[in-house]
Formats: sequence, C-alpha cells, structure tokens
Amino acid sequence: MKMILMLTDFSINANHAAKTAAKALRNLNADILLYNTYYDHPILPTYAGGPWVVEEFVFRKDESAARLGQLAIQLRHIIADLSTEGVEPKIDYQFGEGSLGRNTAAVIQENNVDLVVIGSSTDSSLDHLIFGRDTMQVIDHSSCPVLIIPPRADLARLKKVTLATAFELADINAINYLTGLQKQLHFQLEIVHVSAIEEEDDPVKEKALLNHIDAIKQDNITFQEIRGKDVIKRLNRLCKDNGSDILALVHHQNSFLSGLFDKSTTVAALDNQHLPLMVIPAERV
Repeated sequence: MKMILMLTDFSINANHAAKTAAKALRNLNADILLYNTYYDHPILPTYAGGPWVVEEFVFRKDESAARLGQLAIQLRHIIADLSTEGVEPKIDYQFGEGSLGRNTAAVIQENNVDLVVIGSSTDSSLDHLIFGRDTMQVIDHSSCPVLIIPPRADLARLKKVTLATAFELADINAINYLTGLQKQLHFQLEIVHVSAIEEEDDPVKEKALLNHIDAIKQDNITFQEIRGKDVIKRLNRLCKDNGSDILALVHHQNSFLSGLFDKSTTVAALDNQHLPLMVIPAERV
C-alpha cells in the first residue's frame, strides 16, 4: 500500500478517525493525504429576490488549509511516537471546493490512493453508512476500499477482521485485498459466507470461492457460514463473540451488499454498534 486518503471536515469524529487510522495502519508505511472539501461563496436566495454571499464562507479556503496543516502536524507526532524502525510516511494535505463524492474520486485517481478513511457521524456506523449522504457519496465514487470509523472505536491493536461475503465471484478481489493487508498488519481474517435461509447457493460460485480460499494457504484465515432469517443480527453477534476489530463488506454497485440486508433489519440490528467498517468495491480494489 502506497497512499491512504483521510477525509476530514475537522469535526471531533473526523479527527478521531484520522488519528485512529494513523495508529492502526502505521505498519503499512503508506503515505497519508489529508483532504477537506469546502463550499466557497455559496449563493442563497433571499426574500428580496436577490442572491447574497454568506461572508463567513469567503474565508473557508484559508481556514481549510490552516486546519489541515494542524492535523498533519498532530498525525506526524503520533506516528513518530509509535515508530520503532525510524521509517515515517509522508503526510501531506489538499483541499477543494465542491462535491465530496466527485472530489474524492478525482483525488483517488490523481494520487493512486489505496484506501480511504472517513469518520462516521454517529455511533451506529452502518446506519451512517447506509443513510449518511456524504458517506454514500464517498463509497459510490471510490474505486478503492473505504474504512469508516465510528466515534468511540479503538484500533490500537488490530487483531481480527471479519469479511462478510454473499459468495459472488467478485468477492475474490476483496479476499485478495484483505490477505494482502494481513501480510503487513498480521491480523486474523475470518471469512463468513452470509445467506438468507430461503436462498439457494450457487454451487459453482461457492466452489470457486472455497477453492480460492484454500489456495491462499495463509495462516490466520478461518471460514464459516451464517444462514438464517436475521443474518445481520447474527453477523453482529459473531463479530462481538469472535473479537473482530473491523467488519468488512463488499459493495456491489447499484445493489448495496447485493441486496442481502434490507433497511428495516439494518436499523433494528445495528443500534449502538461501534465496530469500524471497511467497504470494499466489488468492481475494483
């Protein structure tokens, strides 16, 4: 991994996410790029019929640069304090005006970003993932995995990652991505085949995925299946019981989670969830 993009709006949650990720991923020795999107000179309607410019936004560009610089200094201190080999990644920052999703896509392409980090606005990170407009913009425009970190998450010791898969062939990309990270961060990876009780598995896809998992022949990889009516609830219980630090999901474009989890089930099951989420695009990682 060469570059991690950390998105921030300078909120407490966003700063927590950046600092948490810097600690957890320091052994990747990847450079860090901080990025803030601002809206400069917004035009708002008035009762008089004419537009006016909100003065405070005139200074957003300078404010963005200054606060990004401060956060970069804080991350440098964190990484320097934790570094044992004297290798410290480069930490830089950029800012831009406009749509967060489109800007993120451009920054990823221009800087060959391998991972995006963003903070969730609530303790229910999957609820924010599905219903948070900004987060969904980032996910939909990102060609690389997105790590969403809730406010109270602690990744000081990344020991275990659980990948939930519906056994689509595109999920092989997610498995490869995580096993690549595993070699550098030395966490245990548990791959979980999740399916609704009324679904019939495709034996061809299932065999292909199992053969791929077996061919990796890498230590610290386990596999199991979850089948039932309330798969989200069972998956969350599993992550709690097996001590997972991150839950990884595969994002199939135009069919989030391949239609596996419906909205009402997610809202009910993920109340007060504090687990960081890594969303991996099915098309490209």
